[in-house]
Amino acid sequence: MKFICLDIGNVLYHCDFKPFLNTLSKSLNITLKDAEYFLGRTQKLHDLGYTVMSDELRDHFHIKSEVVIDEILESWNDSVTPNMDILNYLNDLEADSKLKIALLSNIGLEHATNIDLVLKNTEALGDCIKHFSCFVGARKPSALYYQSFLMQYPEFKGCLYIDDIQENLNMGKKFGFDAQQFDLSIDSHEVLFHKLEVLINS
Repeated sequence: MKFICLDIGNVLYHCDFKPFLNTLSKSLNITLKDAEYFLGRTQKLHDLGYTVMSDELRDHFHIKSEVVIDEILESWNDSVTPNMDILNYLNDLEADSKLKIALLSNIGLEHATNIDLVLKNTEALGDCIKHFSCFVGARKPSALYYQSFLMQYPEFKGCLYIDDIQENLNMGKKFGFDAQQFDLSIDSHEVLFHKLEVLINS
């Protein structure tokens, strides 16, 4: 059995918050700068599982219209979309090579729910380990996040860990991971596939 840890955003899923910020700006008649401030202020609490986007929209902007809330939430949910070529590749790889996959991601409750629905439809990835910040109560790159993962799954110590953010990789290295960068918004699929093939053939 071989082990691998993967981030979700910009590794397995495309992550683009610009349409959400534009929707927020247009729907509420606020500046993009104000929309960005709201997202920056909210996202950390959201990732920790302390809040959900609908509550934050109501509390911060005092929105009363359910129609407006629903439109903004639809844009929020669409900001994270699966790359099915990569998910299908991983699914086949896991089935053929006895690869154990863990997903290490800063993610809120809404996106975690949607991602879980997609993963359940892929035979191998449906059983992968999901170490999500909203359930752990800690975010990358905190030491607590990685420590809690390795305490629960010590068999992953020293394994290949792929993330798009260098700060996360730096902390991962401190915990002994073979930390390597891949960014779906920049790199081609083949870059990730090569990293995984090297692991499988080593």
